[in-house]
Amino acid sequence: MLRLPLLESRSAVYEQWPVRPDDFNEIPLLRDVRGRRYTYLRLSVTDRCDLACVYCMPPSGEDEHAVRRDLLTFEEASRLVSVFASAGIRRVRFTGGEPLARKDIVRLVELVHRRTEVEQLVMTTNATRLPELARPLRNAGLFGVNVSIDTLDEDRFRELTRGGDLRRVLAGIHAALDVGLEVKLNTVPLRGSNDAELRKIVDWAWSLGATPRFIELMPLGEGAKLPAEMRMTADDVVDALGAQVCREAPTGVEGHGPARYLAAGDGSGRRVGFITPISNEFCDTCNRVRVTARGDVRACLASRRAISLRDIMRAGGSDLDLAWAMVWSLSGKDRGHHFLEPDEHEHEHVGMSLIGG
Repeated sequence: MLRLPLLESRSAVYEQWPVRPDDFNEIPLLRDVRGRRYTYLRLSVTDRCDLACVYCMPPSGEDEHAVRRDLLTFEEASRLVSVFASAGIRRVRFTGGEPLARKDIVRLVELVHRRTEVEQLVMTTNATRLPELARPLRNAGLFGVNVSIDTLDEDRFRELTRGGDLRRVLAGIHAALDVGLEVKLNTVPLRGSNDAELRKIVDWAWSLGATPRFIELMPLGEGAKLPAEMRMTADDVVDALGAQVCREAPTGVEGHGPARYLAAGDGSGRRVGFITPISNEFCDTCNRVRVTARGDVRACLASRRAISLRDIMRAGGSDLDLAWAMVWSLSGKDRGHHFLEPDEHEHEHVGMSLIGG
């Protein structure tokens, strides 16, 4: 991980930056040197998970789990979100690991909702604890959840998650819908595993009033170890769905991340989402910045470049120091992610749960 340069080195960093050091007396909007503006924060709250999905977590768990003192405290996390909001962040997604595995997660959601000016708080979860927590989370200010679910077959679910209970996840999805949370369902299509279920998953999601989405398998961490022939592109999924979707150009939702959507083929207005980091990368319109559970800010999921915002806070840094570190973190962000370049074997050793997905 890269450490934050001394504050007196700002001039060198800003040589090619639109904001000059002498002008840095207030928190600027987050933009990179290519003009991309950042309005969406993915904030990991833990690197632990109660499942071990085959493309995400090693069978015995990660070797690098943070101890509690290394994690951002709730006060630190809410302070960071407040500074990010001043820099133009409007949407915050709580991630992990599994965010619901973090003790008192409802209190963190309530704290961020009450103390910051972000417009929308959402969460990505495996839903195993949603049966109990959906209503408290909704009351705390959470707007919606993206639930990871790759199969509707109990045995296959147990295999893909290495021991998970599908019934708990289904109960969590229903609990979220019952309390009025917006629900999206995230599925990683895997050839030879769940590919025969894709149409069924779409129909089931639509029957609930949820939005199904398909995410291409990324060559990162455990996903890099799976056979390449298991990977399915968005085009492969569209072919599998057939008449369920229209074949028109997909459209995105501004400010809401990289998903692009196809309309249902029956004209009902329902949609299917696709997230395509490999077959049709969306880096040119990226609006996301990531903070890990340890407080490291990362401009890109595929990069090891990181700066510890936690260390700045614990050393007594001001909000302006934090904002400058956020801006500096974007200074080296490239035009694309380089996932498929031959020299980028380091991706195989980066755990998805350690970064925040």
